[in-house]
Amino acid sequence: MSFLNSICHLLGKRFKVVFQALGFWILLSGCASAPKPFVKKVEPFQPSNYSVSRTHLKADLVRVAVLLPEVDRQLTLNYGATLELFHQVFQSEVMKPRLFEVVMVDANTLRSLIGPMKLSSDQPYPNELFASLKEQLDCQAVLFSELTNLRTMSPMLVGWHMKLVDTDSLQTIWEINELYDGGNERVATAAFQYYEAEIGAGFRKPDPELVLASPRLFGQYTLHSVFSTLPLR
Repeated sequence: MSFLNSICHLLGKRFKVVFQALGFWILLSGCASAPKPFVKKVEPFQPSNYSVSRTHLKADLVRVAVLLPEVDRQLTLNYGATLELFHQVFQSEVMKPRLFEVVMVDANTLRSLIGPMKLSSDQPYPNELFASLKEQLDCQAVLFSELTNLRTMSPMLVGWHMKLVDTDSLQTIWEINELYDGGNERVATAAFQYYEAEIGAGFRKPDPELVLASPRLFGQYTLHSVFSTLPLR
């Protein structure tokens, strides 16, 4: 009887191990086959509030005079230090499309061309400005820009109004007026994608959400988006 008891005890242990393994396998199978949580896909933001008078730039449009972005007094008072950074970012980003040769026109150069006259986007630009840019700087077009809105607290918000004008015909070739709100899911998605494609290619990859909190990175994204709507060469 003791021998039979030993056999039964041994078989009981083996069955216990088998049943435990079977139960564990069933548990894993159930986890693997459980439906995955639904992840909402958000289409990245695409600028749409722009217009073009031609689909491609003319072959003789080679040099473009680029004025620094205009900023109203209130934004200047509130964001003086950040605006200096934005001017630096603007000057580097406007070069990247490589659609034309960029001729930066600073305040001193502008003063030498038109005197002490102050330019403003809410008033017609003087004809002598276009004539001077064409004759003295050999520019076939001029790019005007205005920083229309800014919020530096995360999520950031940046507004741009830009206009590319032919210095000969005075025709507006391209114009855009867009607002980029980092609190908007589509804008955030587009900013993340830009970060991963253009900035995050280095050895170190910080949190992509940094792009929504960094004036430099978010500024780069917005300008990249704006300039992507320019007519092709």
